[in-house]
Amino acid sequence: MSSYATLLKRPLALGILLVFAGTFAACDSFVSNVDQPKDAAGDEQFNDPAEAEYLITGIRAQWADSHSGVTDLADGLSDEFRFGINSNATFPTFEQIDAGIIRDDNNSVTTALADLQEYRYLADDLLRRLEESNGFDPDAPAASASEAEIRYAANVHGANARYYLATYFGHPDDPRRGGATIDTSAFIPSPELYQRAEDKYANALEQAEAMGDGLLQRRVQSVRARNALYAGTHDFEATGGLQGTEALQAAAEYAREGLQEGESWDVAYDLNTVNDYHNQAGAGRLQLAVQDGNKAQLAGGVSESYRVADESTGELVARSHVETVANNPQELNRIPLTIIGSRGATRGGFGALPTNLTGISIDEDEFSTVVDAWQANGEADALPTSVADFEDGDTIIEWGQGKWEERTDMPFISWQELFLIRAELELRGYDAGSETALELVNAVRGSYGLSDLSSVDLERIAVERDRTLFATGSRLPDQRRMKAVEWHLKDQVNGQKTAQWLQLTQDETGPNPNL
Repeated sequence: MSSYATLLKRPLALGILLVFAGTFAACDSFVSNVDQPKDAAGDEQFNDPAEAEYLITGIRAQWADSHSGVTDLADGLSDEFRFGINSNATFPTFEQIDAGIIRDDNNSVTTALADLQEYRYLADDLLRRLEESNGFDPDAPAASASEAEIRYAANVHGANARYYLATYFGHPDDPRRGGATIDTSAFIPSPELYQRAEDKYANALEQAEAMGDGLLQRRVQSVRARNALYAGTHDFEATGGLQGTEALQAAAEYAREGLQEGESWDVAYDLNTVNDYHNQAGAGRLQLAVQDGNKAQLAGGVSESYRVADESTGELVARSHVETVANNPQELNRIPLTIIGSRGATRGGFGALPTNLTGISIDEDEFSTVVDAWQANGEADALPTSVADFEDGDTIIEWGQGKWEERTDMPFISWQELFLIRAELELRGYDAGSETALELVNAVRGSYGLSDLSSVDLERIAVERDRTLFATGSRLPDQRRMKAVEWHLKDQVNGQKTAQWLQLTQDETGPNPNL
């Protein structure tokens, strides 16, 4: 029962599963106060060991919904993206995120957080079903998954959820303090959430070892390394949990046993569970455009929040992806871009576009011609009719990401990211394997057809991460934790601190008596 087609044949059961997962994510006990629908399966049905694989499949589907929903908002808060000035459907929630002034009723954050808490609940609930005395027996003949497979899924996804909470969310009253809640707990600071993720990753590794699956083991060790790297390189005010030298030593140990060249751990998308980048920061709908580094391209309210590096030119502290690619078009292999015209319409794309967007692909040799036609002045500029199939009246106003379409799988972690983690750890003085930092970075660059570097330092690691991990939610933690990367927003706007985390919203905090 592992296919999405099978899932769709059982919509009522899935609906009840998701309700029990915690649609009201702040509290997981509400179900006992709700009458059982007459035409739906009850919670006890899923204690049947034959349902184990089905439950695991549901967790994976919820993971996909959570991953892109959280990371694209994180890219909006970082200087990866900015609020689209020319969107075909603009929502002020995205403008708030870009400005770093996020209201406690921000529906975009609320939805992403609710999806993530459902994901976390489903994983935790799977483990509960296995461990309770009246839960299912994985040794029963009808069992659809082994005990090791169930424990692996429950622990690894429970760890992933806590990693997201630690990395992306923050205190409702302090936009510079990372952390979140679990059910109706008190606020849990990020270091403690990273520690809880680490504990679950360790349990997942044990199950992967029991199954004898080397790839699963390398995947777990890779995400453990990233979890520990982030924990060790943030400057947290909170004490305890996973952080500091201990975390970095652990990160190096795990990274040595991580993914090998060519390997990845992907989040799967299809037309039933679509990649949110497509409809929030892509060809489907443009709420978030690619950062182009010019004040004239900012929406009115947002412009108050951004730091300006040069008032005479309007150049922002935030770097420009468009400038990066213009300086070296080979970077389109890492930073594929789309042309956005009037009403947010996608007019074409350059670089390593996903399969379902290749129909709009334009020869990379034409990139400089289009860039020269674009004035970065917040207005529509005519596209040259000498390029592609452009006609009189076709315009360019801004740029979109061309990396993800609605059915494009996303790496949760790739070998390229793991190699950059190892390189960073080597430069920080930790033994992360037999290769040098320079060898690791050049292996990554070579996979995109880029030339070798002759030297590398932490500042260059930040650049390589920025480009290699374009549109993956990595820029936000890097801006907070790496001294080589500047924060692009002012410290305050009208007396209010700008956010560096997606703050918990009132739908999460209101029902919680411990906040």
